[in-house]
Amino acid sequence: MRVTLTALVIGASLLAPTQAAPMGAAAGHLDGAAATRTNDHWSGYSAHSGDYTTVSASWTEPTVDCRTGGEVVFWVGLDGDGNGNVEQTGTHVLCRNGKAIHTGWWETYPCYNIIDYGHVVQPGDKISATVTDNGNGTYRLYLRDATQGWTEQPNKRACSGAGDVSAEVITETPIYPNGPSPLANFGTVTYTSVSINGRPLSNANPQAITMARHGRTIDTTSSITTGTQFSNTWLATN
Repeated sequence: MRVTLTALVIGASLLAPTQAAPMGAAAGHLDGAAATRTNDHWSGYSAHSGDYTTVSASWTEPTVDCRTGGEVVFWVGLDGDGNGNVEQTGTHVLCRNGKAIHTGWWETYPCYNIIDYGHVVQPGDKISATVTDNGNGTYRLYLRDATQGWTEQPNKRACSGAGDVSAEVITETPIYPNGPSPLANFGTVTYTSVSINGRPLSNANPQAITMARHGRTIDTTSSITTGTQFSNTWLATN
């Protein structure tokens, strides 16, 4: 078994003042395992049995029902499932005072925690994201909101320890000192045009992950359709 670490750290400016900053947490797996596994803060698909240079996906930003509070993050990334690094970009939804706050961000952990781009993101926006290893110690972190008309694609240097050991498309909740955040009710998010190393997701022999806590599943991961598409569906907050 490989000791693994997923690190998503949300900047304090995005959080309610009473919340402490979240911490990274394990997303452990058996080497080469293909069967579905559960995790308390990850769901989606992860490929972790080869070397990876690029991962892409598109999605429509969901409408989040904040009556039960919580958070949810949608992202693509390299590393993070098999080592202590992660290079990722995506969108984050925080429920605050009953209102959903949507943001776009990038991260190269552990050197840089999540960095907000400062652009408008709204439910229904068409989002596309790609993370690419440039081969020179830097990663291109591409995020586009076609509905709002903005694109960011910075090249950021990875931290020591980056190894491209995994590629993933993930629905996640942040981790805090007292455990993972409640999962905000995002309904269903469907990831499309998912590719790893320029080939359809299904070609990468990825592992499905569902989110489960306290002995029950709180969101589901569908099977892959057309080789490049799958969905996560919310079931419960905790």
